[in-house]
Amino acid sequence: MAIPTNLITGFLGVGKTTAVIDLLKQKAPGSRWAVLVNEYGDVSIDGAMIEGSGPDGVTVREVGGGCVCCATAPMLPVALHFLLLEARPERLVIETSGLGHPARLLDSLRNNYHGRLDVRATLGLVDPADFARPDMRQNRVFLDQIHMADVLVLNKLDTATPDLVADFQSWANGLFPPKLLIAGTTHGRLDPAWLDLTSSDERLPLYPDVHGHAADPTTARTAGPSPGERLAASPPGIRRYPSPPGVRPSCCGWVFGPAAVFDEDRLLALLGGTPSVTRLKGVFHLPDEWAAVNRVGRALSVTPTAYRRDSRLEVFADEPDWDDFEQELLGCLLAPPG
Repeated sequence: MAIPTNLITGFLGVGKTTAVIDLLKQKAPGSRWAVLVNEYGDVSIDGAMIEGSGPDGVTVREVGGGCVCCATAPMLPVALHFLLLEARPERLVIETSGLGHPARLLDSLRNNYHGRLDVRATLGLVDPADFARPDMRQNRVFLDQIHMADVLVLNKLDTATPDLVADFQSWANGLFPPKLLIAGTTHGRLDPAWLDLTSSDERLPLYPDVHGHAADPTTARTAGPSPGERLAASPPGIRRYPSPPGVRPSCCGWVFGPAAVFDEDRLLALLGGTPSVTRLKGVFHLPDEWAAVNRVGRALSVTPTAYRRDSRLEVFADEPDWDDFEQELLGCLLAPPG
């Protein structure tokens, strides 16, 4: 059976180690957990803290000297092999370096450990002091960690003003793709149930400025659509979400599993060249990277993204034929290897 696996990510000093220790203290008595800690330096501090504070049934290993996403990547398979062999864990938690781009690590886990590891929600912690800095919202590492997180948690709530919390909620609710959960906590206290959140019943949010549905910052998770809201035309494994009848402009969304890979040239030709489209947003798994695509009017922009949960698209168009558009979208998919 594949081992449930979670990444805990966040910038330096956000409280990742404290959060991991708290999760370990909440695990079921007798269960076996393993923790892989990525230290940026050569001297292990976080690993020692976790090992010294964790309950029985916890095995801790470190990968030091850099980030497992880049500099120490060759050491990851070695560390994981011996950790899994020795601990035989029922859950694996990986604490990433605060200076790392963890998206490459997630790619490695999914591509190289398929069948052995069941990669579940990535939890991203944010420090109010970091969020309050305007320059931090332009920091590439910080933004990569934000976009990669499935569960986004504002830690150290006791140090944040009500205005900052409200600002964070508004900002986080406006992120695309949406999070499975947006929450706040103190002292790194995380709910173990968050580790197993999935996007299987998630509804693509409609843009509030177009449809008038303002996001409620207290809503942790959006409700799934009823079966009647899914159009039967979509093949198995692809979810399609049309806007309610009578809504103008018409909107439709699609969600593909993370294994779906799109041909970049065909995809951009479709997204940029369909005349009836007035606006779209999407993230796509391309052959060599993941990319975010945004179009307003005729202007199309493409940027790399650390998001890895799934490929998804939401399109607004005048008098669209969604069945035809979907067939063209499916034509952009690359055949799976083998």
